[in-house]
Amino acid sequence: MRITLALVALACVWGPPCVAESPRRWIPGHCLEYGDAPGTGDAETRWNDAYLAAFRMIERGKYGFAESRMCRALLAAREFGARDWRFAETLDELGLIAFELRDFELAEQLQGAAIAEMLLSVGPSGEPLREHDTSEHSPIRQDCRSGVRVYTERLGWILERVRGRTTVAELRVRPWRIFEAEYLPLDAELGRRLDWLISRYLLEENLPAAEALAELQREIR
Repeated sequence: MRITLALVALACVWGPPCVAESPRRWIPGHCLEYGDAPGTGDAETRWNDAYLAAFRMIERGKYGFAESRMCRALLAAREFGARDWRFAETLDELGLIAFELRDFELAEQLQGAAIAEMLLSVGPSGEPLREHDTSEHSPIRQDCRSGVRVYTERLGWILERVRGRTTVAELRVRPWRIFEAEYLPLDAELGRRLDWLISRYLLEENLPAAEALAELQREIR
């Protein structure tokens, strides 16, 4: 097992396919209807414009209006590179909107997916690094940039309102267990994307995490 995982780590450290390209990311169904909506500029411009508009609606408590704009931001963010954390941050905002609209099952799905996407973009730390910002004009305020720790607490608020759900105590200690909850589709694309995350856990010598994710990969494949 450890030899196999070590080979994965070397492949992802030195092999370009694990690092830079834009992966195929899961999009919630209610956002897909905005896929053909008109927009101007490249993905960076479209994300900034839509995210900022949505954020202003959130601050004003107009969550219905915010949802459509945040969906457009998410559709733009799926074009960003594999290590760009803004897709995860946009999912988190959509989770907040669903929570405020009292659609707790959708909020759970979005918040769980946000945790998984943040791990896939920034690694085991689960926290986006200030020096690795990808946009000089991002509308995200310093106090709004967050990561897996904050996302997990928000998921806990949601799970308190969904009958039959458990707490997030396990995720606070072992965040990689989020993938076992299937908030992201367990398909070949996720299996491929897990290569890089496994390599990060190996570099941190966190073998329980690396082995758990490798086992999930085998089940997917």
